[in-house]
Amino acid sequence: MPKLSSGWLTILPSGKWFLQLPRQALANRPKKPLIASLGPFAHQKRLHTGLPNQQPGRIRTRINWKMVNNSVRLGPLIGILTVGDGAAFLGNRDNFKDIALSGKKWGALVFVFTPQGINWEKKKVRGYLYNERQNLWQELILPFPHVVYNRIPTRKAEQRPEVRKTLSRINDLPNVTLFNRCFFDKQELFQMLAYYPSVQSFLPETKKLDNLARFRTFCTEHRFVYLKPVRGKAGEGIMRIDYKNDMWRLERLKDQKAIIRRFRDLEGLWKHVKGHTRDKRYIMQQGIKRARYMGKPFDVRVLVQKDGKGEWGVTGVGIRRSGSQSITTHVPRGGSIHSLSSVLHALFSTDPEKMESTIHHTSLTIAQALNEEIKDLAEMSMDLGLTEDGKLWFFEANAKPEKFDEPTIRRLSLSNLIHYAQYVSRLPSGRGVVAG
Repeated sequence: MPKLSSGWLTILPSGKWFLQLPRQALANRPKKPLIASLGPFAHQKRLHTGLPNQQPGRIRTRINWKMVNNSVRLGPLIGILTVGDGAAFLGNRDNFKDIALSGKKWGALVFVFTPQGINWEKKKVRGYLYNERQNLWQELILPFPHVVYNRIPTRKAEQRPEVRKTLSRINDLPNVTLFNRCFFDKQELFQMLAYYPSVQSFLPETKKLDNLARFRTFCTEHRFVYLKPVRGKAGEGIMRIDYKNDMWRLERLKDQKAIIRRFRDLEGLWKHVKGHTRDKRYIMQQGIKRARYMGKPFDVRVLVQKDGKGEWGVTGVGIRRSGSQSITTHVPRGGSIHSLSSVLHALFSTDPEKMESTIHHTSLTIAQALNEEIKDLAEMSMDLGLTEDGKLWFFEANAKPEKFDEPTIRRLSLSNLIHYAQYVSRLPSGRGVVAG
């Protein structure tokens, strides 16, 4: 593999690109115009090697390059795909900014684009580059990216016909890598994982919530059940059922407060549940009695990503503890954040390192099984349950994880994202023909 170097790329609002290379890189070059190869579809652009004027709106960023004859190959170009709102784009702009700055640090050009901004004939996009000097996003016409990072913010947006068509077309492009094509469906997730003996022991029993007979059988067998929307997010719509003192107890959240109702029989409970689920698809999941930390149950939140070698690794693990009036551990719903080390030392003082190793191994086993079924995965977060005797249970996974609040995990996650994009752009099969 040819050795890659980094230089400084300056892009002006006019569309001119200036590349600043070390003198030795230009010493033996023929006296001809310097041409850059951009994007996966052999776009070429004449480069200016002098220093640009100090024009307002110029963007200066580090970029990886290699010289091939009289052509400089630049990249990778990483496009963050989201949806538009008129003239703007939607999504977590702070997250996008962090990714763009990480690209600058590691030599990748990161920009944001939308389905409406794609010119399929010319294989170019109307994208938005982050201008660090002015703290704003600048709109420019750019080559099609080598890597598309799907950050469509909602399931509803992802189901729009034009968005689904765009994702399908990108997925079919021969020289482009698409990361994480869609949100996970909880029901399909458990159905897929159930086929893998290596993960079956981590799966609580999970069934479709569809009729009274199945509901009655499931609740009677387990006496402790969670009802979860198949396409839920951040704990929305989750309900908890348990049987105490000859009564069925249903707990759900409303405006950050726990609402509790009691029923003498499952028929009455079923009618109440159907009134809240309406036409939404739900699953029933066996409740697990988790270990407690500081008096409250908690989830083990794990971020797994592919790295610069294309291999799965655990980027970080955090603890999300339930709030005082919450049936979930989500922080926006009253949950709190704790370090893995403090919790494991409190609960497994004899060998916390062994428990941490088990968490890592379990997470990677689940990620690799899912990747067998869903080929374009580059990262995911997952929630695991941990019992007092040290058994782990898989609760759910998220194909589009939000950023972790722990600074060390956040920094490593950004590094992994950029380095994996660089890895897939260098594959000898031709995916990402512009190395970088």
